[in-house]
Amino acid sequence: MSVQHFKSLLFKSSQIQEQIEKEQRRPRPDWMRLLKLKKIRLSIKDKLYRIAEKRKSSVVGVSAQYLNMQPVVVQSGGNVKRLNKYKGG
Repeated sequence: MSVQHFKSLLFKSSQIQEQIEKEQRRPRPDWMRLLKLKKIRLSIKDKLYRIAEKRKSSVVGVSAQYLNMQPVVVQSGGNVKRLNKYKGG
């Protein structure tokens, strides 16, 4: 698996997370849609983890860096934004 594929999965995971949050903000969230989205996101995270484990010996820094990214809430001018921020040393 290439780094590009890893980044693509990471992007898909963040897009699905945004859909989950959007659905949760609705007045009456569709719990079936939420369940489906969460399962898809979990599946992608599992793939990311497996890729990172396979490449652990050769690309320890890169895979660990992406797995340690956590969403961070940032407020600017009254708007709330979610950013992925590297959490680690």
